Amino acid sequence: MTPSETRRDPTTIQITLKVFGGLCELRPSPVETHTVPARSRIEDLWRALEIDEPEFVRRLREGVASGYLHVLLNGRNTVFLSGHDTKLTDGDTVAILPPIGGG
Repeated sequence: MTPSETRRDPTTIQITLKVFGGLCELRPSPVETHTVPARSRIEDLWRALEIDEPEFVRRLREGVASGYLHVLLNGRNTVFLSGHDTKLTDGDTVAILPPIGGG
């Protein structure tokens, strides 16, 4: 174990949040690291963000509900997992992106 691993708080996990598309304008950075309680779900991440960033989370929820935005956990669409109840683990990456189209 590295020294940083031995000092980690076992009651929290770190999540990388990546935001693409129009929601980027509401973020300080398109890639951020957030610390959440261990055993958190994606919904818990949204609730934590909502405290300081209600407009971002409002638009996120609207986009997901309308099918315009997709939430991926480590590259897998959460629609095919447990949706907002999908559990997070330390080191996970949550990406929010609009559908990609082209031809």
